[in-house]
Amino acid sequence: MMAGRGGVSINECVGEALRFSRANMRFIAMASALAAGAITALTALALGAPTLAFPLNMLMGLAQATAYAAFLGLALVSSDHARARFLQDGLRTWAAMAIIAFLMFILLFVMSLPIVGVLLAGPMAPYVEDLQRAGQDQAAVMAIMTRFAEANPGMLLGIVLFFGAITLFVTSRFFVAAPATLAARRILTFETWRWTKAATLSIVGARLMLLAPANVFAGALGYVIGRLMGVDAMAPATGQTAAPFFLVYVFASAFLSLMIYYALEAGLSAAFYRRLRPPAA
Repeated sequence: MMAGRGGVSINECVGEALRFSRANMRFIAMASALAAGAITALTALALGAPTLAFPLNMLMGLAQATAYAAFLGLALVSSDHARARFLQDGLRTWAAMAIIAFLMFILLFVMSLPIVGVLLAGPMAPYVEDLQRAGQDQAAVMAIMTRFAEANPGMLLGIVLFFGAITLFVTSRFFVAAPATLAARRILTFETWRWTKAATLSIVGARLMLLAPANVFAGALGYVIGRLMGVDAMAPATGQTAAPFFLVYVFASAFLSLMIYYALEAGLSAAFYRRLRPPAA
């Protein structure tokens, strides 16, 4: 049995998440389809009205958070609970995740400043004039950055791994914020930081064991479906608005991500929450 610090078994939590997803596949599929449908409709509106892209993207995040909250309600209580309070729970979950996302943005932005300064003074110095000449030409900027990446692959890989490790560690400290918010019926974020202190490595290990493969699998399925429909998932969406099956791809991608990845994440975070919450919580 694999156990991390804090006496929390990684295998037990991962197994609990897998059993939750398998036992509730019908409910998860229905909730995922509803949320994916909402995301697809909002995407269609955003493509037709680019000026409304920001508020529509916020609503897409709310649809995703509502499905995730429904999964958590099912994992923590029951399907009746998940149906009865899905909108309230979705709003609270979205707010809690938005707080954490904003914190991560500030943290990564501050940490990136010295790294960008070193890059501009060193490896990127030969490309600065080309970037200035490119101005607002996004295609030209991307071509220049591609040249830089091809010339410095090891350095870029190191930077990506560094920021990835920071993101994984910090988000693992907040991993039970969503189930705590749902259970308490109020937004809890920073309060949960100390709950996970002794089990951070267990959470990191469980996420790498279960959620990383699930994310890759869901993304790969979505990519294959997109390619079969003539949609390149790696290209900007604005360049594919005329593709007849683009919205079908959006639905399929959102549905697979919710049903595979987010359902497992809900089961895993609920499992850790049950083991880590203080007695008074």
